[in-house]
Amino acid sequence: MAQLNGFKKPINGNPSAQGGSNNGQPVANMGAGVDGENWDEEKLEEAMKRLKEMHIQLRNLRTTIPRLIAPLTTKQPSPESLFREFSKSTNTANQEVLQFRKLWGEEETQKVLERARKSRAENPNDIKPWRAIDHPNWLNRDE
Repeated sequence: MAQLNGFKKPINGNPSAQGGSNNGQPVANMGAGVDGENWDEEKLEEAMKRLKEMHIQLRNLRTTIPRLIAPLTTKQPSPESLFREFSKSTNTANQEVLQFRKLWGEEETQKVLERARKSRAENPNDIKPWRAIDHPNWLNRDE
């Protein structure tokens, strides 16, 4: 029997193949956390939003160095403009890294990550890898 989000899922859509009766009730309550704290749906949604924001920021950091050196790879009209453009790109890159580090260091982020680690350790089965192709709008912050 497959387990998804704390609920037993019928194998091949056949409830009789479950090998036990749970009368449609959750096998494990996702809200009753591995850390003993009860996470309701709202808190779980907030955790997902936080993880999505971290994912977006981290993904955007992959282009930091190319954007940082971009002014050095183009012809600039003067050394002053080269310095000005390079300084802008350096400041922008620094702000992006600091913003991610701040988000990473927040206590709430660490709670979410610790909860995910414990949950994965206690129930490692049926965790499918996340694929961007399955979520075409993953980079949109407004969803």
